Amino acid sequence: MDWKKCKTVNGTRVCIGVEIQVSGRDVYRDILHLKNRIVSGEIDVGVIVVSSNRLQQFLTDRTPNASYTKTVIQEQDANRLPILLIEMEHDGPGPPLEKKITNRGRRR
Repeated sequence: MDWKKCKTVNGTRVCIGVEIQVSGRDVYRDILHLKNRIVSGEIDVGVIVVSSNRLQQFLTDRTPNASYTKTVIQEQDANRLPILLIEMEHDGPGPPLEKKITNRGRRR
């Protein structure tokens, strides 16, 4: 699990587990981790963060996208559990970043 946080309010404790997908990670394994931790009672809600279908076009071909992740959630019968899918999206093109000057690239 990438991250787990618990909070108690008015005597009620809620725990959230988060898995963040990056290039080359196995989305099947991460969803299985969330499922197992929900069923065991370690967490109450699972969150999985993946790139949107649009953003995935600009990433490596092994990066899972939202559509693929939804399919995996259904295949693992995890859609009956409290698992939230969050899609990362790029905020659009903007001005290019200035070149960072490093020791090797220092201008004289």
